[in-house]
Amino acid sequence: MPLVTPQGFQPVPETVFAGLDAISGANAVDLPNDADANAFAPQLRDVPLVRIPFPKSDDGRGFSLARRLRDLGYRGRLRAQGHVISDQFRYALECGFDEVEISDDLAARQPEAHWRADRAPSYRNLITGRREYPAPAGVHTEVVTEVTHYTDRLFRFRISRPDSCRFRSGEFVMIGLPNAEKPVFRAYSIASPSWDQELEFYSIKVPDGPLTSHLQRIRPGDRVLLRKKATGTLVNDALLPGRRLYLFSTGTGIAPFASVIRDPETYERFDQVILTHTCRDTAELAYGHELVAITRADPLVGEDASDKLIHFTTTTRQISPIMGRITDLIANGELADHLGTPPIDPTVDRAMICGSAAMLKDTKALLEKAGLTEGANNKPGEFVVERAFVD
Repeated sequence: MPLVTPQGFQPVPETVFAGLDAISGANAVDLPNDADANAFAPQLRDVPLVRIPFPKSDDGRGFSLARRLRDLGYRGRLRAQGHVISDQFRYALECGFDEVEISDDLAARQPEAHWRADRAPSYRNLITGRREYPAPAGVHTEVVTEVTHYTDRLFRFRISRPDSCRFRSGEFVMIGLPNAEKPVFRAYSIASPSWDQELEFYSIKVPDGPLTSHLQRIRPGDRVLLRKKATGTLVNDALLPGRRLYLFSTGTGIAPFASVIRDPETYERFDQVILTHTCRDTAELAYGHELVAITRADPLVGEDASDKLIHFTTTTRQISPIMGRITDLIANGELADHLGTPPIDPTVDRAMICGSAAMLKDTKALLEKAGLTEGANNKPGEFVVERAFVD
């Protein structure tokens, strides 16, 4: 079992690694890849060696954790262990790792020459056959830490978060790829809450899209470009006080609400939060179901979410328990009947809308017919609409 370093393969030294319950006085510590860097960095400051596992090939959280430990001042050796391949070695070094512990099987498939850091190609090179270009001025270059594909049309990915990145839950940023001298940027709602150490995004796959046709092929260790400014209207600040909050979404329009429902402020402001999600097929609802389960189990907002969050799903093509466009269900009263709520009332109800252009137009018209007025950051109202799209 070799240890990969910038100087080449070396034998793995005999080392005893302590767990998190025995950090004090330890010479080496195993740190799980889901550990809170902020909590453990002070305890690890005097530990000479920290090892971070990569348990699966599609789990790159270790990259983000290593980078965060370095940002917090850790100066000892960082070792990656597990599913890191030669194409990711350069990124591992850039994130702060000093070495990678790999299996004998991997070493046989990818001998020492493959791990030369100056020769390691990026996934972008392998996929497109094109070089990776420097980031434009004023743009962050972040590392992909995790990718999950839900269907042949939908996927989720997470990237490292720069310390200077500040946003309100529900806002969007412009992201791109370093695959051209003038990279294409598109607006993506941030699906992670404002307190998360990483940034999460939920995306559609457009076969001929100038960005998503490439973005859908990213893997942990790849790099993504991130413009510095976050903005958007799907924020609590753009709404007047109320008792009930409707979050109307279709398809990937659920992304900003993934952030909103994991923000404690949402539950401080509203007695009830109703997340509606409409897709063509039941498989496309998977991200929302996963999201709600995670939110209800979250130690920060889980108790409030369990009491206040309602998840209402419909499909428009594949048979499911509730079918139909959300606009039709609002108009004919079925939404209120299913939820056991009164018709939408401008005195108590507030709403955010995110989805296709047709859905935005029709839902907005229904809310205005009910007496609600559209709000903005500089003039809060009873509902807000997001108009940023990705192709």
